[in-house]
Formats: sequence, structure tokens, C-alpha cells
Amino acid sequence: MQKKRIATAVALAVAVAGSSTGFVLPAASHALAPATEATASAPMLLEPARAAIAMKKVNLKKATTHNLNLRAGKSTKTKALLTIPKNTAVTVTETSGTWSKTKHKNKTGWVASRYLKNAPAAKKQAAKKPAPKTQVKSSTRKTTTYNLNLRAGKSAKNKVLVVIPKNTTVTVSHTSGTWSQTKYKNKTGWVASRYLKNAPAAKKSAPKAAAPKATYRWTTGKVNIRKGAGTSHASLGLVPANERVTYLKTAKGWSNVKSSKGTGWISNKLLDKTGQYSFAVYGTLRKGQSAYYILRGKTSKETKTTISSHSMYLQPNKTWLSYVIPSGKSSDKVVVERMDIKPASYRATVANMDKWERFNPNKPLADQNYNRVLVTDKDGKKSWAYLGSKKIGDYLTKNGIRVTSGDYLKRF
Repeated sequence: MQKKRIATAVALAVAVAGSSTGFVLPAASHALAPATEATASAPMLLEPARAAIAMKKVNLKKATTHNLNLRAGKSTKTKALLTIPKNTAVTVTETSGTWSKTKHKNKTGWVASRYLKNAPAAKKQAAKKPAPKTQVKSSTRKTTTYNLNLRAGKSAKNKVLVVIPKNTTVTVSHTSGTWSQTKYKNKTGWVASRYLKNAPAAKKSAPKAAAPKATYRWTTGKVNIRKGAGTSHASLGLVPANERVTYLKTAKGWSNVKSSKGTGWISNKLLDKTGQYSFAVYGTLRKGQSAYYILRGKTSKETKTTISSHSMYLQPNKTWLSYVIPSGKSSDKVVVERMDIKPASYRATVANMDKWERFNPNKPLADQNYNRVLVTDKDGKKSWAYLGSKKIGDYLTKNGIRVTSGDYLKRF
């Protein structure tokens, strides 16, 4: 009996001593605060049983160190609302003992404070420094509103370099505070900006119309240039044959032109629009050939030469009938005779040549076998040549006989 009493007293003493610490061993199923509480590696947490600890309102930036349960109350026995992932930044709004109040995904609750760490401090953005009141380039046109002092510096105490009259337009190159830098009469200095106003926009000058292209005519022989449009007007002199004159206007069948004898009037019948060119002949029109009679006695000079980038072809069933067509290859050459025509015979000769080649300058080129075209020979001289039309050229390059020498006299 005595032993029983002693054992009861010891047990009572232990119970009283344990309660004086204020702690109780939490149930095994609630001992772990983090969401990993079922793992053996999770630390054990003894939660205080004291309800008398006051809550403290705070505003702390924290980060979770584990996957952490957000609970409805300050106890592991309360319902877990959700799990906050490890390394999540949270804001603690209250603390109470070993618990911290926070919010995650619209759920507000409590987490064990020991599984929070201070969040890294947010990087502070460098404060923008106010722009210094330095000189600013402006290059603006201004007009003075008064007779204005141009000073050596940005102060009314500085030396006056010159006085700029009222309503003078100046160009401001820099501004600094209330001062503007400008130049006047080869003096560069500063004026008070308040006495300047924006200059009216400069009027843009209308672009100059391009000068009309000069038009020319060529005299068909020695012709009179007269003071007026008609033979009743006095002559200013005789203009040489084949002279290029500048055409101005036409009236009553006469053209007003500028010539070596002055500005006057020449009958349109004595002027040519294309000028007088030689003829480059390569077939039966050459000297000694059947059609040479058309040019005999009409020429002032006959010169043997070549034109490049052209080829000569014969018709397969008419080998005496030759054509020259453009080839596009500079190595292709055709032998021609350049016939310089006497000015007095020029117009009649052109008409006879066109008739012989059955060329009509008033009809489309594509509809004719020969086209009269200007070519340039090896001497740099321009001459008329009768070339095969495109239709003929396409046919001959497939079916014709090419004269490789380019010389009609050596075709066989």
C-alpha cells in the first residue's frame, strides 16, 4: 500500500512538471508541417500549445523552403487548403508564434514559419537622373521681337557683341536654359530666348520647269532665210546645204529657225526633219552591181567600210537577193560602201532608194521586207541601211544561206 502511494505521487509529479513547460507532444499523424511530412527525411516539428500568444501584423516577403501545406488554422490538425510549391515567393501578413499567415491562389491560411526563408531582395532600378540643363542642339529658325543684344555668354552681364535688329530671322544652333545661341554678322553669341519667336516657314520655290528639248531641221540645199514667213520678205542670207538649224515654230508653211545666218524663216519645203545621211549599201546597189545606176552621179564620196553586230543572209532560192539583219554579236561584220549624197540630189535620191527597196516610211515596219534604219560603221559615221524586217530575219536565220564573210561580192 505504501509502495502504491509512492508510485502515484511520482506519476503526479511528472505530470505536473510536464504541464509546466506549456508543450504537449503532438499526435503522430500531425507532427510534420510541410507537405512532405510523411517522408522520413522531413524534420519533426513540435507546435506550441499555448493559445495566449498574440498575433502580429507584418508585411514580409518570404519564400518556401519545401512543398508547404497552407492550413485553415495555426495547427497541423487543421485542414490543408492547398500545397504551396517549394521556392514560391509569398507575402506574410501576420505572425503568431511559429505560424505565419499568407495567401496563395486566392486561398488565405497559415504555414509553419520554420519552412519560410527571406525572399531575395528585389533589384532596385536605378533612379533616372534628371536631364542636366545643358546645351541642346536645336537648329531652329527664329525671328527677333525687339532690337536684341547678342552677348558673349549666357548672362545679361556678358559683353554685347552686336545688336540684332527687330524682325531679323536668325538660326538658333543651341539652347541652354533661357538662352539661345545664334550667329549674326559673323559674330556667334547668346540672346535671351524670350525675345525670339518662330520664324514663318520659308516659301518653297517652285521647281524650275525643264527646258524643252531642242528640235532641229536640216536644209535640203542652199536656202534663203528670210525676215518673215514668205518670199516677199527680205533675205538674211543663204544658209548652206545640210546645215542643222534649230526649229522654233511654224506659220503659213514656213518655219522660224535659228541658223548660222541669224534667226528667220525658211520654207518647210526646203527643210528636212531627219537630216541628210549617207547610205550604207551592201548588195546590188554597190558600185559595179546592177542597181548602182540609182546612185551613179548622185554621190560626193564613196567609202568601203563595215558595220558590226550584223549578219548577211541570202534567200535559199534566190541567191542574188541579200538581206542584212542584226545579230547582236560584235564579231559579226558586214562589208558595205558608204555613199555620201550630194545635198542637191539628196531628197530625190532617198525617194528613189525607197522605191527600189519597196520601203514606205509611212507604213508599219513589220509589214515590209526591208526597213530603212540608221546604222553606225567602223568609222563612227551614221548612214541609212536597208535591213531585213524581223519577219524576214526570223525566216532567214532558220532557212537562209549565211554569208560568213559578210561581203556580198564574196558570197560564192
